[in-house]
Amino acid sequence: MSTPLEAVLEKALHERQRRSIPVTDLLDDVLPSPAADLFSNDYLSLCTDPRLRQTFLDNVSQEPLVFGTGGSRLMSGNAPAHLEFEHRMKTFFRAPAALLFNSGYDANVAFWHSIPQPGDAVIFDELVHASTRDGLLASRARMALYPFLHNSISSLRDTILHVMRAHHGISAGRATVFIAVESLYSMDGDFAPLPEIVRLVDELLPVGCGHIVVDEAHSTGIYDSQGRGLVTALGLEKRIDTVLHTFGKARALTGAVLLCSPVVRKYIINYGRPFIFSTSLSHSTICALNTCFDYVENPTGAELITSLHNLSRTFERKLTAALRSTPAHILALPSRLTPLDFPSDIVSPIFPILTSAPISLAKFLRDLGYAARPVPYPVVPRGQERIRVVIHARNTEEELEELIARLLEWSSAMQEAERGEKERDAPAAEVAGKRKSESAKDRIPFTISLPGTTLRIDLSVLNLR
Repeated sequence: MSTPLEAVLEKALHERQRRSIPVTDLLDDVLPSPAADLFSNDYLSLCTDPRLRQTFLDNVSQEPLVFGTGGSRLMSGNAPAHLEFEHRMKTFFRAPAALLFNSGYDANVAFWHSIPQPGDAVIFDELVHASTRDGLLASRARMALYPFLHNSISSLRDTILHVMRAHHGISAGRATVFIAVESLYSMDGDFAPLPEIVRLVDELLPVGCGHIVVDEAHSTGIYDSQGRGLVTALGLEKRIDTVLHTFGKARALTGAVLLCSPVVRKYIINYGRPFIFSTSLSHSTICALNTCFDYVENPTGAELITSLHNLSRTFERKLTAALRSTPAHILALPSRLTPLDFPSDIVSPIFPILTSAPISLAKFLRDLGYAARPVPYPVVPRGQERIRVVIHARNTEEELEELIARLLEWSSAMQEAERGEKERDAPAAEVAGKRKSESAKDRIPFTISLPGTTLRIDLSVLNLR
């Protein structure tokens, strides 16, 4: 018999399944991979790059230390390798200071739970990552959290003005408003209007009272020269206060670096619990990170970034053309407008393909060997259900065309099934209509005239046949 706790947990999992939210224990969830990778976050195709792999093996074989450090950075785990890599990140990104973390999640939680102070307020995009939200829930400013509509400058303006009215310390220049956004949103594949956000903060807030934080998890490595990210590509390094770069996507590894001021760095080291209580990254991971940055900084990196952008444009053009005759409820690619003040070479590699049947489509693709995942309601709002396609630098045009063909194949089958259902429903509707018509014919009305009134009676209603 299950315990009371297990009974409650099982009930919650069953309820999750009832709402069509995928539930897994990962034991039977290892996907085959005979088809092209068009669904992971390996934007530059580095996870399977044989030259990068061999270079890393050569480098790590020469390292005097390979395994873990045996402690957190504040204990025994602060090795020269960590400090040297942080210095490299500070120099590479042209930042005032850099702090290394085990993951982007740890970095976001550490920053948001420790840095905002009493009297401060945090304004965040409604679609910002869960790690930011988790950090904010433990923040000293957790009673002053204000979401704004996704990527809406007018909503952000209204929210800033509301915060200024509600928090006199901020309007008087004694406290800070934090603005939390992502540069590239992973679910919709659209960009934050960063130049407009900067201009709005400069316009509305007292000097020094705005602190913009940009999470570049999905844009690091794939924009600007040598993959410095979107903030640098837009020339905003001096205007954005804190930037997070993660290494688990385009960099094909793990870990993250927070670019910030020296005092923010020192404060997090002493107050950021995920940093304080986590064993530091292993020497082999630091070696791998250095190897990866070397690889992307050479001409190969530029070729991969260019290839990713070109393939992304090709996929969008071909998919848009292919879906013109497809009913929107079956398959649709939503319009995603790049901000007008972005350079023309900025293109998103993320494609949310909307469908009313994401679980069916994902299963169809998984049966073909694709690592597709459904994103159903209530994970996203009703009518926004989807699968997410991600282009990679070493995909080929043939692979893109093959996926589009498979999508159209599934779409045709869905349309055929819908027609079959309508045809099956048609006879029943015709019979019902015929019976209604015959019933109307069977009704025998007659009229009785009385002084001052006329009474019309339907005998069928009275069951007098």
